[in-house]
Amino acid sequence: MYLSLDWLKQYVDIGNIDPGETAYRLTMATAEVEGVETLTRSVRNIFVAEVKSIEPIDTGDTGKNMNLVTVDLDGKTFETVCGAPNVTLGMKSPLALPGTELAGGFVVKDQELYGKKSAGILLSPMELGWGESHVGIMALPDSIQVGTELADFVPEVDHIIEIDNKSITHRPDLWGHYGFARELAAIYGLELRPLDCSDSSVWENLDSFPLRIDDLDGCPGYSCLDIDNLKPAFSPLDIQYRLLAIGLRPINLLVDLTNYIMCEIGQPMHAFDGERVRDVIVAPFGKHGTFVTLDSIERSMLPEDLMINDNAGPIALAGIMGGEDSEIRDDTSRMLLESANFDPSRIRRTAVRLGLRSDASLRFEKGQPPFHMGESIKRFVRLLEISGQSPVIRSKLTCEGESGETARTLTMKQRYIAYTIGENIPPEKTVGILESLGFGCEIKGDDLNLTIPRHRSARDISIPNDIVEEVARVYGYDNIVPSMPEMELRQYTFNENLQKQHKVRRYLSQSRGYAEAYTYSWYDDTWLTRIGYNPGDTLVLKNPSADNNTRMRRDILPNLLALVEANATHEDRYAMYEVGNVYHPENGGRRQVMQVAGIEYRSKKLGGLEELFLSVKGTVQEIFYIINAKPPIFRPCGNSPKTWCIPRRRSGHRFQ
Repeated sequence: MYLSLDWLKQYVDIGNIDPGETAYRLTMATAEVEGVETLTRSVRNIFVAEVKSIEPIDTGDTGKNMNLVTVDLDGKTFETVCGAPNVTLGMKSPLALPGTELAGGFVVKDQELYGKKSAGILLSPMELGWGESHVGIMALPDSIQVGTELADFVPEVDHIIEIDNKSITHRPDLWGHYGFARELAAIYGLELRPLDCSDSSVWENLDSFPLRIDDLDGCPGYSCLDIDNLKPAFSPLDIQYRLLAIGLRPINLLVDLTNYIMCEIGQPMHAFDGERVRDVIVAPFGKHGTFVTLDSIERSMLPEDLMINDNAGPIALAGIMGGEDSEIRDDTSRMLLESANFDPSRIRRTAVRLGLRSDASLRFEKGQPPFHMGESIKRFVRLLEISGQSPVIRSKLTCEGESGETARTLTMKQRYIAYTIGENIPPEKTVGILESLGFGCEIKGDDLNLTIPRHRSARDISIPNDIVEEVARVYGYDNIVPSMPEMELRQYTFNENLQKQHKVRRYLSQSRGYAEAYTYSWYDDTWLTRIGYNPGDTLVLKNPSADNNTRMRRDILPNLLALVEANATHEDRYAMYEVGNVYHPENGGRRQVMQVAGIEYRSKKLGGLEELFLSVKGTVQEIFYIINAKPPIFRPCGNSPKTWCIPRRRSGHRFQ
């Protein structure tokens, strides 16, 4: 994301602080700055001219349209050859006369083109060095006086700060200039100028605009305002050059203001043609189909895609892009201004699937605070008035769902901040930092009662550790003296049982070639029925994973035996073991015991039972030896409820 330092200075007076220093302080306290570039604009000896006549020129090429344009420059007329597609009668645009040096070192000269003398150039933003747009000449507002030098209105030098987007993913309030101005005010201890917004209370007695939300999960809040008596106009010069500085192309006043506010406070907005849209319904698309967005591309829609509708059908792809049929036009005199709050994951899924990640969707994906909905609309109306419009408001500021007007609160221990940071920050310093960021603070004893500013989202600020981070970063991580945490050193006590387990595992896995298995801690009743084994009284699960997995195991071997057939189809010889807990009911409770069990398998062609028995017996004897236990005693099993123990058989059992 790009920030204009000149734009930031409209809200906080940081004076002549070096831009590199500002970038460093932002990196240390707020977000990573990837770079700072100097933007030098051509403004000197460039004047405001008015187009008086347009005469087409025969270029001999039907695909190339050129005009001989006569312009007025404070009573003097000049003729210039111009190929801009947007040149119109009465339009005001910057004019550079011969001898003027433009951005990039180009010097304007008298020249003859297509047999016509051209004295001067009507300039595009790119030729002025204001931005990358070159599709047409700049259209200046009617209020600016002909003959005025641009240097009287436009700063010659600006600095563009590039912010790493990944570092502000959790901070939706920082996806606009005003959020970063607030940060700079806190960092430097300066005053933050309030946004100039209209007073919505004067509209409260008007009727609400017809609005309904059918999917509150996808759209927790939606605000709109019906605005009439608008005149076609180009944006004021300061709005145009600021948008150009961060890579956005000015179009007309209404569209530019929605972009300007989005880049000011981070809240995307959308302007509908007010004559076309007379009611709003927020609902899923509801079926498989298509929708044509304002870029004239037909998009494939899914039933769950969230849409803005009127009674005639969809008019916008919620949070991403408007529809072709309801967009603002050059002659629009009435508009419906939308400012909404959408579910971030819902917007992201649709935008990624459609390959349509707009500036608006990028911001909605971060979880905008609902407070910005009403704030952005009030700011829009005020900027309309500042731009020379006389808007007539036809509805109250209509809001459905969560408006974000109620501030959230949080209480924590004040000493927890110093304890966690590891620095003894005085309480008054803590309060000063938090208040500079917009928090309401009250200390009662050791309790710190906080009112969270409405521009901060719940995803960002919700727990005490979030407050610790706010204080630490503005206090300055480089001001915190590094130190190791104090703790008591105690002699390490070895866990003998765990050591035995490791020894058994190493012996079986490394020396004997057994594979370690991990089976479930419960029985499979279907398998127990097959092998005819009843384990007796067991612990019973209240929430089993399946109806046949209700009993906790009292021995491991039945679970290992269930693996024999599956592996025997692939290998003629293998061995496996498991070290794990078994569970016994005891006195109304339970007793948990660590057990080791193993199996060894060989097909008949690899030898008889005698050899297999001796191998297993030797393995058992070795386990007793390495864990320093008494030698094992082997005896016939006799009658046993364990069906794999067969009298007069020393090993092996095959289940059919």
